[in-house]
Amino acid sequence: MSESDGPDGTGVEYGEVALALAVVVALVVAAALLPGAGLGGTGGEPSERGTATSDGRTTRTATADSPEGGAGTPSEGPLGGGSPSGVPLSQPPEETGIGSTQSMVQPLAQTPQFVVEGPTNTYWRQTAYTTYTGSSWSSSPQWQSIDRGVPNDARTAAGRRMAYRVTLLVPSSSLPTAWQPSEVRVPNGSAGIEASTVGGVRSTRRLPADTAYLARSAAPPEDPATLRAAGTDYPDRIEQRYTQLPETTPSRVGAFTDELTAADETPYDEAVTIRDWLKEKPYSLNASHEAGEPVADQFIFEMESGYCQYYATSMVVMLRTQGVPARYVVGYAPGERVGEEQYLVTADRGHAWVEVFFPDAGWVRFDPTGSGRLPVQNPQPPYDISLNRSAVAGASVTISVQKNATPVVGAPVAINDDRVGWTGADGTVTTRLPYAGEFTVTARPPDAATKYEGENGETTANLWAGSAALPAASASAPAVRQTPPLTAAHDGTNHSSRTYRSDTNVTLSVEGTPVAGGGVSVVATIRDVPVREATVTLDGEQVGTTGADGRLGVSLDGVSPGTHRLAVQRESVGATTTLRVRQAGGDSPTTDPRPSLNVSVDAPLSFPLPGGPATVLTTRNGTPVGGARVSIGGSETGTTTENGTLDVSLPMAGSATVVARSDGATARTTLPLARNVALGGLVALGGLALVRRELRQRGVTARGVARATAAWLSRLAAWATAACVRAAELLVAAGRALRGGLSRLVALPGKLARQGLAALAGLDLWRLWAWLIGLLARGGAGEATEPAGSRGRTDRGDDADAASTTLRDLWREFVGLVSPPRARTRTPGEIARYAVERGLPAEPIRALTDAYRDAEYGRVAPDDDRLSRAREAVRAVREAIRGGGES
Repeated sequence: MSESDGPDGTGVEYGEVALALAVVVALVVAAALLPGAGLGGTGGEPSERGTATSDGRTTRTATADSPEGGAGTPSEGPLGGGSPSGVPLSQPPEETGIGSTQSMVQPLAQTPQFVVEGPTNTYWRQTAYTTYTGSSWSSSPQWQSIDRGVPNDARTAAGRRMAYRVTLLVPSSSLPTAWQPSEVRVPNGSAGIEASTVGGVRSTRRLPADTAYLARSAAPPEDPATLRAAGTDYPDRIEQRYTQLPETTPSRVGAFTDELTAADETPYDEAVTIRDWLKEKPYSLNASHEAGEPVADQFIFEMESGYCQYYATSMVVMLRTQGVPARYVVGYAPGERVGEEQYLVTADRGHAWVEVFFPDAGWVRFDPTGSGRLPVQNPQPPYDISLNRSAVAGASVTISVQKNATPVVGAPVAINDDRVGWTGADGTVTTRLPYAGEFTVTARPPDAATKYEGENGETTANLWAGSAALPAASASAPAVRQTPPLTAAHDGTNHSSRTYRSDTNVTLSVEGTPVAGGGVSVVATIRDVPVREATVTLDGEQVGTTGADGRLGVSLDGVSPGTHRLAVQRESVGATTTLRVRQAGGDSPTTDPRPSLNVSVDAPLSFPLPGGPATVLTTRNGTPVGGARVSIGGSETGTTTENGTLDVSLPMAGSATVVARSDGATARTTLPLARNVALGGLVALGGLALVRRELRQRGVTARGVARATAAWLSRLAAWATAACVRAAELLVAAGRALRGGLSRLVALPGKLARQGLAALAGLDLWRLWAWLIGLLARGGAGEATEPAGSRGRTDRGDDADAASTTLRDLWREFVGLVSPPRARTRTPGEIARYAVERGLPAEPIRALTDAYRDAEYGRVAPDDDRLSRAREAVRAVREAIRGGGES
């Protein structure tokens, strides 16, 4: 309640007077009266579906395309379709909320969801909802094997069918399809596919990423003449289920729709009129509605903008008021073209739209969402491209694409013009490097189209063109088809590239003793990376292919003793070695088959020092040698592990010789420890000299540092002493306050009684009566007495919000004084006209209304002058009521 000025210029707070009067007269009467008047509570506003919080708000499950995230239930997880926050694709829940009660703007994540290969880039449908509650949509569809068909799948136009392949890029049991699907199957036949009575398609188990499924779909008729001639002979079950509206739907929705479609003769014309009218509202994620009120009513009459959930919900409700069956649908808008007949669908394209039923034609899509470029996270090149490891041919790497240290999401990435994937939410994509000495990584920007536009801005028309046969599938068919190279659609300069040189030095080793009639294992590696699927030849004849570990077992059956040529080759990478085979049963091979032994020492910073730690590594042709005996400075130290390493401590000496022995072979290396110490000392002295020089140039001396340290310690001690003294004073003051508070608490009833009687003696009964009448009028309507146009505007800055709250209080008092009928459904302008028609002063009312509108709709932040004029206006209205000015 705002403060009112009395006749003498002093402020009188009627709330305080009423409270004092209640204490003096009777606490029982106050307890009975105040709840009925709506004081001390929120005023009986119906709560939104959700859980109440301590601040009076409610929490609920967010819904598709809402800034709060994806819709879902705790058991189902977030809904993919319609969510700008980029939540993963998942099975839609049976109930989903609409919009949000809190405005919020955030970049839209372009996390890749799935790729479609087919002749058409269309809407990709997940499910439909039947029941509208005012704040949510729900549906309880029945599921059956898709082999039994999809409801309404026979009502299609000739020549409007297509076959396509969808590859999931995230795990999901929901399988998006073009409307309306007639066949969906996983090529390997490992998952059961079900269809629902509202046209959704799902797998009976969660499918992993990279799963591909094949589908056929057929489009309903879209010819206006055909749809106009469809008539209104709806099946009873369709009409009953899809014209349902809750009793809380305000009558003005139907009345407005009646007027809007008065000139339309058919349901098709009504649908087009409603769709086009809704499209005039600007699209914005910075939109919210008031909790507890029907969402469609608010969007139609009060909200200036919204996102797809608001548009689709409003169109369905408006059509249902006209008896036209309609339903709410979620899924994805058309994707980005990334190849010939290939489209990438990302999370930011989650969408909601409308399907309208036409007899003998079926469910036809209408999209009422307004246009507008969204805040998509879509930076343009140049990009920073990097690998998570050194470049080695055949190595598995993670490619990172960033812009100013921020990940680029949804960017197509290619190596040597072969696309390897799209960056995910962290701006990375994982692939395997080619077997080449040089390769180039290229990253291109994600799609720059608006969220609900297809190619060249196409939205709903011409999205079905051409047809294709469903590819044949068999039990041996691969789950994922190889991604084709980048096409001419991506040629140009709008990209970033980085060229790398790969390590292609193959180490080819043989494990086992080569004996005629026996066998050996051939191992091909490049550093720590196995050479996979490489062709192995012996004397030019292929003997097999290496596995994932770079190994191949080679039989020497039929191989004569002597020297043979062993080679391995993968694309442009390969190596050759000599294999010496000995006679079976002989005491020694014709030549020594063992390659030379190598030993090396690794230390921190690659700088061995006396007494420091080090690691000894023994290898033979790049292969670690386990069990090798290691000695340092003539003393036996230990044997190497399976990976050929041994951790040691170096001796305190000027130098140390490390010797390794294995199978009669010996390798040694000498470490210049004294030289390393000298070099380290010189580096340290040089560093100290540079620091001393820099300090001198800055005027810093040892004496100055000491003085500054002493002064700092002195200030710290003084602060600590003062803090202790202050703490003691606070404890003493707290004790005194506690004793004084207890004494005042004992005298509180008498003091309240004296203040109440004094206030009662100076009370203006007429003004108190007018205040109580206004309070009761607001209490009857609860919080809803605030006009519809004043709700949901809490997303501005702190100063504007504080001023707006003051104007709200003034406006509430004005509405209470005027007491218009049906205040909850009237706009500020209608309430103002009602007051003027009752004989109240027009000029003050106009000034108050303009100030309130400006603050609530955010056009002008109220300053002190506007607030002062608003208070004067309320005072003028109050005085006019007292003087009998209201007719």
